[in-house]
Amino acid sequence: MIIRRSTAHVRPGLLDEFRAFIEAGTVGFATLDGFVSDEIVVRPAGSGPGTLTYVSRWRGAAALAAYAGPRWRTEPVVLEDEGRFLVEPLAVRHVELRRAVPEDAPAIADVWHAAWGDGHRGLVPATLEAARTRDSFGPRAVARVPGTTVAVVDEPAEAAESRVVGFVTVRDEELEQLFVAETHRGSGVAADLLSAGEARIAAAGHPEAWLAVVAGNTRARRFYERAGWSDGGPLDYQAETPLGPVPVATRRYLRHLR
Repeated sequence: MIIRRSTAHVRPGLLDEFRAFIEAGTVGFATLDGFVSDEIVVRPAGSGPGTLTYVSRWRGAAALAAYAGPRWRTEPVVLEDEGRFLVEPLAVRHVELRRAVPEDAPAIADVWHAAWGDGHRGLVPATLEAARTRDSFGPRAVARVPGTTVAVVDEPAEAAESRVVGFVTVRDEELEQLFVAETHRGSGVAADLLSAGEARIAAAGHPEAWLAVVAGNTRARRFYERAGWSDGGPLDYQAETPLGPVPVATRRYLRHLR
């Protein structure tokens, strides 16, 4: 799946009118071949320009090209008379969600190492922090490739070494890992990965998913609660290390799946 984000910087006072304009202009997209879903994300900015991002999801590059044209990677689709609302031209970005392959493992490990530190440093036992060296994430990433979905940036300028900017890993009914690179936090990638992980668990026949969140990681807990997960109570999670499991105080979150 390819997720396309078209972001507009809107003239002051026109944000509500522009939203209605975009809603009217995209109402027929549900009939397009390969179209999956869409949403509109609005961020007001007081008396200055606000932003509106139109997020559309497509089954693949062919479907997106049929809608946006052969230069879909770099050129936005502009509705007639749209320019009167804008402070500057539209900006487009793309992220592809796909099943991981073995060649992704080093990039997954890079994201995992950095993001794990951001979310766990000072909140887990010192023995676990000491065990989570950069080298420790490599074998773990390799072992988890079959259950992992990666988020890959599509813009060549951002793909100097690794294009993976996030990943989600499932194991049976557990959503075991979900991490996003700092550069793409707040972009919606985490929510898309969460949905992809839930879908994989549901497709395997599990009616309910669960995950463990470090008790002190309030940012992650708020994220899952906003996404519809519920706090199922405390859990001493056994984190694997080369020297054996380390118990970590976590909360067990649950989600009933359709």
